[in-house]
Amino acid sequence: MDKNDPENYPVPDFHERIMGEKDIGSFILLCLVRSLREDRSLVGSNIYINQVLGKEFTNPISYPIDKIWEESSATDPVLFLLSAGADTTSSIDELAKKKKKFPT
Repeated sequence: MDKNDPENYPVPDFHERIMGEKDIGSFILLCLVRSLREDRSLVGSNIYINQVLGKEFTNPISYPIDKIWEESSATDPVLFLLSAGADTTSSIDELAKKKKKFPT
């Protein structure tokens, strides 16, 4: 509980017993992190998803901007759902220059 990253440490005295439960051991660890350190829930959730479902469910998806442009039209809006720190402005500007549609 006092560690900066408690999701990466074994639970004292109970780790072997918790991990002995194949079906729910990882989920129990996630619940403990959530109940004791709510601020680490997102990181713990990512670890849990990686262990149970696989990394393909937490890796970011990068769809090429030119493919998005080909599938779009002037009457259909394109919506980008971005994570914190992500910025597509430069790739959109680059595509606009390539297509000679850049506003002056």
